[in-house]
Amino acid sequence: MGEASVLDRLPGAIAKAEKLPSPPTVALEVLRVSNDENATIDDLAAILSRDPALSAKILKLANSSMFRRGDAVSSLDAATMRLGLKTVKLMALSFSLTDELPRKSDRGFDYIDYWRRSLTMAVAGRALARLVRNPHGDEAFLCGLLGRLGQIVMAECIPDEYGALIQQAEGELPPASLEAEQLGYDSHEVGAALLDSWQLPPLIVQTVRGWGDPEHVSDDAEEPVGMLARIMALANATATVLCRPQQCGSALKTLYALGTEYCGVSEDEIDAFVVSLEQDVSEMASMLNMDVDGESYQGILDRARMEMVQISLGAALDLEQTTSRAEELERKNQELESKATTDKLTGIPNRAQFDETLERVVAARISGPSENALGLLVVDVDHFKKFNDTHGHQTGDEVLKLVARCLSEATRDTDLAARYGGEEFVVVLGNTTLEILETVAERIRKRVAETALSRDGEPDLSVTASVGGACVERVASAEDGEALLALADACLYEAKEAGRNRFVCRRVESTADASA
Repeated sequence: MGEASVLDRLPGAIAKAEKLPSPPTVALEVLRVSNDENATIDDLAAILSRDPALSAKILKLANSSMFRRGDAVSSLDAATMRLGLKTVKLMALSFSLTDELPRKSDRGFDYIDYWRRSLTMAVAGRALARLVRNPHGDEAFLCGLLGRLGQIVMAECIPDEYGALIQQAEGELPPASLEAEQLGYDSHEVGAALLDSWQLPPLIVQTVRGWGDPEHVSDDAEEPVGMLARIMALANATATVLCRPQQCGSALKTLYALGTEYCGVSEDEIDAFVVSLEQDVSEMASMLNMDVDGESYQGILDRARMEMVQISLGAALDLEQTTSRAEELERKNQELESKATTDKLTGIPNRAQFDETLERVVAARISGPSENALGLLVVDVDHFKKFNDTHGHQTGDEVLKLVARCLSEATRDTDLAARYGGEEFVVVLGNTTLEILETVAERIRKRVAETALSRDGEPDLSVTASVGGACVERVASAEDGEALLALADACLYEAKEAGRNRFVCRRVESTADASA
């Protein structure tokens, strides 16, 4: 059904949207340039230059983690050249239209939650498009920001009717099915009709109308709409995981299912993708003056996965469980998870946890850029066999415990220190530089060398360790994790050959450079 026929069915208050501001002049100018096949990026830069606030946002965007490549740019011309014509047009529309829409109300509509969810959906939509190599990432961002526009229209233009729906939904924004059941139309139709009246591109209008039910996108929609609608449905599920703590377990299960069904994305890829969004959402929230502070995305994801375990055990959905039984179940689940990922002897993460973490951070680097390098340290106890042969295996075990404690004390909270096997330990530094890598390596070496092993009635034993480290600037494939480990291991060998009790670290642009 076309947007014109939808408008005919809507109440006059919604059709006219008189309580909402009209698109700002700069947005209308951007739309005019968008529809002009002969327009250039210089024409667009000239329009933006007349709006200092919007120009500042475009400049900040060009230097954000989403787009930054190399040195920072300091002029609007350089920013538009870096971003490209299409990106600047769609992002300028996103910023200018969002600035004009309401941010607060006394009618029971939770605008803080609305904008937090919309912003998360926008960033997730663009990242998902990149993950599945869809060329419409910038359109996905705009669809995310404006995908729930119809809810604002209904809350502002028919506040009594829509307020009743919010009450029925127990304070939440009502689902489209409830809107259609009670009103005869839903927020997707309303939002699409308004965007069409603002003359936004048909791809945006049709995706906003269809993402709530991507399997039934209109037959007369543009060809890319079906896939873009699926991406936005996934982005919405992502926003539910991150913005609905009381629903994160069931929402993550839905996200996994939709990721496989719509885009062929695995659960591990979804996990890495969700965690990778945090910096981009934070930066974009700052540009749009929105508040998204809260629990870390890794923490939300861990909790959601735990809730999925509870759901699979049939306990989380049983509202009659007593508090004590729920706490006992959580404790047992934590014990099971800890046993599966913790080295029994040293109490630090084991090889399985290391493999999972390295795979996750490598996948996150593939799906999105990062300002700093991915680093890895390999730590080996010097002359470990001598401890076992001379003093017995129990002393050898105490040496391993001592080194594990030193690693935990010498590494950063954001690093993962794990026992790799035997007398070898590893440290994953997901965000580092060569200088930081060398600092941590030396701190580990020094801490081990300065911590003697005390024994009852026997002289203390000195322990030393050698460290090899490597960091890579660009991650291109899943195999880069193993290649980085091999490079760090080669550096460890150099440290051993040079006399032990020292470190050797190296930085490469890519793992392909390691053999150069």
